[in-house]
Amino acid sequence: MLLAGLLVLASILAPASLAHTQQTLTVILTDEGVVAGNITDPAFVQGNIAWFRMEDSTDNTSMVVRVDVDMDGVFNASNDFESPTLTNTCELDENGSLVNETCAVSSKYAFDLNTTVGTYQFWVHRMHNGTETIWNHSIMVHKDVHEEDGPSPGDCFGIGCESDEGQAGSATGTASANTDQSMVIVLGVVSLIGMLALTMSIRQERMEAEAQTEKTYLEAE
Repeated sequence: MLLAGLLVLASILAPASLAHTQQTLTVILTDEGVVAGNITDPAFVQGNIAWFRMEDSTDNTSMVVRVDVDMDGVFNASNDFESPTLTNTCELDENGSLVNETCAVSSKYAFDLNTTVGTYQFWVHRMHNGTETIWNHSIMVHKDVHEEDGPSPGDCFGIGCESDEGQAGSATGTASANTDQSMVIVLGVVSLIGMLALTMSIRQERMEAEAQTEKTYLEAE
């Protein structure tokens, strides 16, 4: 029980970690070119996914996407990403499984959490009736920053700047967060003390019961 109390207290006092939620940028491949879909992040950051989806329904048309992962300006099969051959539709059997397991209508590339920040080129190779067309595009990958930004050089302070009302609200929010954290710590300590007291009480009752049993046995003799 004491161990359980310590674990509860440790979980309460453990700092909460801010983790980036992986987001997906949809890149739609049409007969007229590439269309970028929406993404919930304000910018495409490290750890996000680029999802290339084939939406060109032209007959006898397929596409292959290549991403310049090492940012050297050329495609290298050993270092860069290449999608399978993408088509608009894939034939399915009566069970909903692919008739041809190599058939694909989309492909994803996930950037590493520590990938180099910068501009990544990608090429879309469109094949139609034996004719190849190559489209060049790029994805800007920004740094995934978790910590709150503090004041930086050039920030405006004082008269002529934005009202201090927002700053006051921020300070109030910080004070409230500190108060909440203090309350959580106090509750954790109180819980632990309560568990210790309960353990000692149970132990005392057990000792008294054993003493009473022994006394009854001796009187019986």
